[in-house]
Amino acid sequence: MQVRSAVPARHHHRSEWRMPIVLGLLFGLWAAGIDRSNGASAVVAVLCQVVHRERGKLTREVRAGAYGALFGAAMGYLLSLSGSTLLKSSLWGLMFAAIMAGASYYRFSTRES
Repeated sequence: MQVRSAVPARHHHRSEWRMPIVLGLLFGLWAAGIDRSNGASAVVAVLCQVVHRERGKLTREVRAGAYGALFGAAMGYLLSLSGSTLLKSSLWGLMFAAIMAGASYYRFSTRES
C-alpha cells in the first residue's frame, strides 16, 4: 500500500524564470538608455518572479492588482527618469496601473471560468 504525501511536489521549470529575466533585461536596457546610473532591472526581475510564482495563491482581483501595480510602478519610474515631474510620473503610473489591472482582470475572468 502506497502512502501519498499531503504536500504536492513542486516542480520548477525553466520557463518560470524566463519571463522575469527577460522583462528585467528589457526594463534595464530601457532604463539604461534614459539614465545609465540606475540598477532597477534586478528589482523589477525579482518582483516579476515573485508575482509570477505566487499567482496561483492569489485571487483574480488581487492578482490583477499586483500585475497592475508592478506595471504602473515600472512605467512611472521610467517616466521619472526622463525628467518629468513627480506628479506627472505618479499620475501616469497610476493610469498605467489601472489600465493593466483592468486588462488583467478581464483576461483572468474570461479565461478561468
